[in-house]
Amino acid sequence: MVGLHPEEVRADWREQLLAIKTILNNAKAPSSPLGRSGEVLAIGEVGLDFYWSREFEKEQIEAFEEQVRWSVETRLPLMIHCRKAQNEMVHLLKRYAKELPGGVFHCFTGNEKEAAELLQFDRFVLGVGGVSTFKKSPLPQMLAANVPLDRLVLETDAPYMAPVPMRGQRNEPAFIRHIITRLADAYGVSEEEICRKTNENVEKVFAIQK
Repeated sequence: MVGLHPEEVRADWREQLLAIKTILNNAKAPSSPLGRSGEVLAIGEVGLDFYWSREFEKEQIEAFEEQVRWSVETRLPLMIHCRKAQNEMVHLLKRYAKELPGGVFHCFTGNEKEAAELLQFDRFVLGVGGVSTFKKSPLPQMLAANVPLDRLVLETDAPYMAPVPMRGQRNEPAFIRHIITRLADAYGVSEEEICRKTNENVEKVFAIQK
């Protein structure tokens, strides 16, 4: 993936995007199963983040929109990071809704209304990680009641957000098994079914051929 993370957007964002676009232009088209060196599978991690500060709000929005246009032009999916900025993100994406190739709303932790708002964008899925295993999190039950399995992918966000029972440790991809177990329990299906469906979703979103 290539992209400018919203937390890295500063006054020089145009120069940063120019350098990233050069990498994108020189990249090869993705191929199965997971791509080789020099290939790009997605535009990301990009988006909006107003959690800590809105100092560069205008720049974040402009940088995000430019990278959304890259997705439309290249037909590469988006990996979208959004924190405390869903209204602004949705408003922007609606302008490109019919053209977007799809993608992932990374690290989704929202409620029923927020999920529905994001899933109005066809070909997009919600990325679910370690928060789904936290003891007081209502996320698994909310997902099971409102989000079909064909609109989910699993992720760890390693090295952050380690799932229970690994909380407090450095997260790693192997810990995804705890997320699988939690979602299987919430959806009332086998762990194998969770794996099968979410793997299919990854292959579809990222155009991975077996």
